[in-house]
Amino acid sequence: MASEPIEIPRVRPSGPETALASLASEIPGAETRELDDTAALRSEREVPTDAAQGVDVAHRRVEYFVTVPNSRPDQHLAFSFSPLIAPGSDPVFYDTLVELFDAVMDTFRWSYA
Repeated sequence: MASEPIEIPRVRPSGPETALASLASEIPGAETRELDDTAALRSEREVPTDAAQGVDVAHRRVEYFVTVPNSRPDQHLAFSFSPLIAPGSDPVFYDTLVELFDAVMDTFRWSYA
């Protein structure tokens, strides 16, 4: 399943929050958050069917970019969730699935072995 690539802007960040804020300015509907006291970015968008792009089924894409604490240079993890949208289905069902994914991400915690 292909989708539009996200272009990461060239910036000279002074920290992970700055890099995520710059990325947020490039992604419509993106917002910065904190997960386990760590900088994060959340975005959500509808992805329509587009055979030319290889997208056979419409879906909603929710993505989180989370900064790895104390990483030098700054590193990030990406988490993505894409529930497929069946034609004629109730959008409330997909809202609930997105809420569930957000709830899972809210429980995200770092642990070190």
